[in-house]
Amino acid sequence: MKVTLPSTAVDILKDILKDNQDRPDNIRVYFSGNGCCGPSFGLALDEQKDSDITCEVNDLKFIMTKEEYDQYGDIVIEDTEYGFRVAPENIEEGSGCGGGCSGCGQ
Repeated sequence: MKVTLPSTAVDILKDILKDNQDRPDNIRVYFSGNGCCGPSFGLALDEQKDSDITCEVNDLKFIMTKEEYDQYGDIVIEDTEYGFRVAPENIEEGSGCGGGCSGCGQ
């Protein structure tokens, strides 16, 4: 598993971990559904499970289920003004249903 992210995202995630010391210190990458632009992913603080695979980047430990990793591959996290964009590294642009972002009715 490989996770790619800019230093600004590393700093923000480290601040989140510091502010949530009573929570697990693993950052779970998880599939949250399909949208108009393809698969959607999220981040959450979570305990590592035996079936998870891991990746460490700048002292941050990312976890993901092996099944999701096998399906989607390596992950890219982008820092936006409104949070993070989390996507598979090799996702094709516009790989959703093709109905535009107003819904999937074509």
